[in-house]
Order: sequence, then structure tokens, then C-alpha cells
Amino acid sequence: MRKPLATLAASAAVIALGVTAAQAQTQQPTPAEAPGNQAAPQATSDITDEQVNSFALAMNQVSSLNQKYSAQIQGASDDTARAELQQKAASEMSQAVQQAGITPEEYNQIAQAAQGDAELRARIGQAMQANGVAPAAN
Repeated sequence: MRKPLATLAASAAVIALGVTAAQAQTQQPTPAEAPGNQAAPQATSDITDEQVNSFALAMNQVSSLNQKYSAQIQGASDDTARAELQQKAASEMSQAVQQAGITPEEYNQIAQAAQGDAELRARIGQAMQANGVAPAAN
């Protein structure tokens, strides 16, 4: 479950900060490390099964977009092209999260809470399996 958690942290950072997918993969900043206005983490007991399910769906979509844009951003010819791709990736990731039924803020709060909560990570893994998304192998 370690690799999905790394993807989760990178994906959450991408949504929260609008950083590039490539940066998220290489640096993998956690939301706790992210500068700016972050909402307080949501208590694990307050996270509903519906939110966990939506998070799992969103995480799958965000991971796919992260992979899609990572190579494009790394291969961009200049900083302007990279910035445009970064903005497009962040926008699409935000839309994917919202289409899954949660806000980017909720997504980040759940991601942050999951980093320190094995039970929540297990719930997310179960939701991923129930949705036909197998957790990535190490």
C-alpha cells in the first residue's frame, strides 16, 4: 500500500498547490509541508464511507492525469509550455476530484489524514478494490 500512499500524497499536493505533476513525482511534498492556506485536517472518524469512496475514485483519476501530464511537462520545450501544461493538469485534476463527488479541499484533508492513519488507508484500499482499482504494487 506504500506506492498508492506516495501517489496519494503527490496527487494531493498537485491539487492543493497547482504544482506540476513532474514536480509532485520528484519532490512528493505532503499537504502538511505545503505553504499557503490549508484547512485543518479532518478527523478520521468524521470521514464517511461515501467520502472515502469518492476519494478512491478521485485518486485513481488524479493518478492517471498525473501520469499523462508528467511526461508532457518533462518534455516541454520551454518554461512557458511547461507552465501551460502544469495549469491544464491542475485544472483537470481539480475537475476530476469534483466529478468524483468531493471538493479539492476534502480530497486534500483525506489525503493528509490518511498519511498518519493506517485504518483510513485500509478503508481507502478497500474502496479502491470495490471500485475495481487495484492498489499498485511496491
